[in-house]
Amino acid sequence: MSFSIILIFFQINFRVKEINIQGNNYLGDRAIKNVMFTKTRSLFRKGKFDKNIYDGDILAIKNLYDYNGFLDAEINDSLIFDSTNKTIVINIEIREGVQTIIGEIDFAGNNLFSDEFLREKIITGIGKPFDRRKFEIDEYIIKSLYDEPGYTEVQINLNFVIGNYQAKIVYNIIEGEKQFVEDIEISGLNRTKKGTVLKELALKPGDTFCYARVLKSRRNLANLGIFSTIRTQKRNGSKPNQKIVQFVLVEKEPIILNFRVGYGTKDYLRFGSGITHLNLMGRAWQGKIEGKLSFAEYRLNSEISLPRLLFLPVRYCIGSFYQFKKEVGFNTRHIGLYNESRFGLFDGLFSVRYNFEHIRTYFPVSNINIKKDSTQNDWLHGVILNWLKDKRDDPIFTNSGNYTSLIIETSGIIMPADVNYVRPTVELRFFKPFLPIVLGCAFKTGIIQAMAPFVDIPVYKRFYCGGTTSVRGYDEWSIGPKDSWGNPIGGKVLFETTTEFRFPIYRIIWGVFFIDGGNVWEEIDSIAWNLRWGVGLGIRLRIPLGSVRLDYGLKMKPAAGESAGALHFAIGEVF
Repeated sequence: MSFSIILIFFQINFRVKEINIQGNNYLGDRAIKNVMFTKTRSLFRKGKFDKNIYDGDILAIKNLYDYNGFLDAEINDSLIFDSTNKTIVINIEIREGVQTIIGEIDFAGNNLFSDEFLREKIITGIGKPFDRRKFEIDEYIIKSLYDEPGYTEVQINLNFVIGNYQAKIVYNIIEGEKQFVEDIEISGLNRTKKGTVLKELALKPGDTFCYARVLKSRRNLANLGIFSTIRTQKRNGSKPNQKIVQFVLVEKEPIILNFRVGYGTKDYLRFGSGITHLNLMGRAWQGKIEGKLSFAEYRLNSEISLPRLLFLPVRYCIGSFYQFKKEVGFNTRHIGLYNESRFGLFDGLFSVRYNFEHIRTYFPVSNINIKKDSTQNDWLHGVILNWLKDKRDDPIFTNSGNYTSLIIETSGIIMPADVNYVRPTVELRFFKPFLPIVLGCAFKTGIIQAMAPFVDIPVYKRFYCGGTTSVRGYDEWSIGPKDSWGNPIGGKVLFETTTEFRFPIYRIIWGVFFIDGGNVWEEIDSIAWNLRWGVGLGIRLRIPLGSVRLDYGLKMKPAAGESAGALHFAIGEVF
């Protein structure tokens, strides 16, 4: 009879009203509840009770105590059902017992490394709680230490004895012989030259064999972008301490065609297409031609990139570009050449680019007498330094991580130019999930300073604020100083900040609440930090191409004659 009643209870959708925990002294309530999938009901959480999930939660609590050295901990629970309100109260009573501590760590059979050295490297430590999970990590650490000098066949056997809540751990190490590379074999090459692959390998015949160099070789080959599959194998050579390393490669199809369609409030309908060859002449040289056409811009650029600059592990690119762009109050035409070097630095990507371009600026007829904005034609010779660190979990639909970009653009500093300036900009983005909400914050600031003998900055290099990817309560570039015709003239200093709360509505439909702020100042000494603010709501349609978004922003303090807000439509998130 009681079994039938319980069965009926579990067929009803009960909501978790309370989770009460008693008897826990070492671990707090929050630490225990964090390992549980069963949660109480909240604004964005249904709090549904599932017996199978709950049973897993009790096991997770037991494991949590086990990982902290409480090997004899007991977890007792009781469930109180309220069939009238369809709620359930969970009571969990914990008997922690006595904590087992590591009292001694010894090593045996180690000749290459001392006991003291190994104790410093492993994560298990004397006086720490006994935790079986850490033994596998310790084994990996010790094997990694032996791998670098070539002792790749080292064996580690662990023994431990527990008595009187003290644990004695002994790592028995069989070092084996030092290993060497006898030969390297490469298979699967059809279009790629063997020398192209050999340049990327971090080991060669006669070198000490270690797995770290094999992994580095795999990463180098993957960075070429020409292989769909990279497998490595090893086998014994002519002697017991000799290894033959084989790289089995599958090449990608070398030619890639792409076609893009988009829409935005600024440029309306836009089209893009391109062709890329991944492996020119079998040397992993990449060549591409790309174009874009919209109501506000048309662009064509070509580029050839080499995986190495001479013998340095630096990707080197040379390219050319043509661009005509319609801006608010003026148009520009750019023709130029560039060469660029890219390499890893401080866990990010660093690039050095030399730009040589001719820029022609077109003003409307009403602005033809304005000479202070820019000359009609400018030759620019400049160097652009860019450091980018992208730690987002997904660049399209980001839930967590961060993004940092630092750009320093110059012209006329090294080579003569019609305009001399320095233009640093910094952009930071942070994302933090608070299920099911994703909090995103972005900051962007920049400054541009003319260098002697020049005192002014052309309009196409100034900063502008407001619009689809800026402060969304305002139209494009509508924030900041304007000329007598009402056209924006930009400024030398920019600051923008954005905060978004992204939340799911139904399947691929998401909503956004945002607060934007920003401004530009015409001169450095005119900075007043009088930011213009906008607040609003948006809707997102998450499709494979990205987020199709519609945002409406309200001005928080509109000036006289300004509209209440602005509507923006685009593909892709603001940041």
